[in-house]
Amino acid sequence: MRSRRFVCSLFFCLTLLSLACDAAYSITATKIKDLLDHPRDYQNKDITVYGTVTNAVSLLVIKYYEIQDGTGSIKVVTDKLLPTRGEKLKVTGRMTVVEMGTERWVMLRENQDTAGQFVESTKAGPSRNAREDGGGPDGY
Repeated sequence: MRSRRFVCSLFFCLTLLSLACDAAYSITATKIKDLLDHPRDYQNKDITVYGTVTNAVSLLVIKYYEIQDGTGSIKVVTDKLLPTRGEKLKVTGRMTVVEMGTERWVMLRENQDTAGQFVESTKAGPSRNAREDGGGPDGY
């Protein structure tokens, strides 16, 4: 009975801590809606966004993923390993606006020294850090 109560309280504390970290990341990050509504204010500046990866694409010469924070979504161009859908990331990068005719694309170019910081994943499996570092104790 005592161990069951301990496990339940531990689970509750970890859940509460996860929610608190999620709230802290979302408060300190720039809202994507602000980037899309006022791109001139943020152009060529380093910006941090936080959200969930909704799509990842690797073309022949470019890799990018789409991140969504509830206010909008933005494409993040990267040279790093692409994250999987469902991962929550905090990404710092330089905002760029590309205009071709009447089309306007707002995107982030991920900084080389600060790759997307893995926060949590809704999928089972190894974390992003485990994939980048070579996995677990076997090095896979």
